[in-house]
Amino acid sequence: MFARTDPVGRWKARTGILLRVGMLLLALFFPAQVHAAPSADVYILRGGFGVFSTGLDKLRKQLKQSGVNAALVSHEAWRSVAQKIATNQAKNGRQPVVLIGHSLGANNAVLIADALKKKGVQVDLIVSYASTAPMTVPSNVRNVLNFYFSAGGWGGLFTGGSGFSGSLNNQDMRGQSGMTHFNVDDDPNLRNQVVSTVLRYVPPATTQSN
Repeated sequence: MFARTDPVGRWKARTGILLRVGMLLLALFFPAQVHAAPSADVYILRGGFGVFSTGLDKLRKQLKQSGVNAALVSHEAWRSVAQKIATNQAKNGRQPVVLIGHSLGANNAVLIADALKKKGVQVDLIVSYASTAPMTVPSNVRNVLNFYFSAGGWGGLFTGGSGFSGSLNNQDMRGQSGMTHFNVDDDPNLRNQVVSTVLRYVPPATTQSN
């Protein structure tokens, strides 16, 4: 007797093979793109009233173009920012921490660092655009870049607190033509300097292939 053929079964088997081959080819020529997890906690704090510090929007955009994602928040959010950073560091392990602020946002960047010190979290960099008062930097901060005005402007000098052994770079903007407390954050040369400095401590986000 002759075996009976099953054309429907053979068609299904061939279709299954073709689908598997097609999926394999797609995987080879179009590998899945996996975005790297956030590699740093980078926060930018606006100054008072939420209507100034417009240069910080440009800074955030330039950082993003350089591969660094930063959250732009009100200076009033400093407590929640400190908590978010501490939680993230506890969950994901040690990652770079960068705090950037203008005016009251610069003051509160230091307050965030103080809060993080109590939780044993290191801050890699604070960038201050014209804080409204002189500030004392806690010992858990590794590097500070502070743009201030010794005269003819409004911006305080930063000093290291007890046990501080990091790098403290106070840059006096006194005499810079047209530069004031209210527009220092919008200077393109300073913005380029800040982006370059941030990139020393934060690896740019990358897109990896499986």
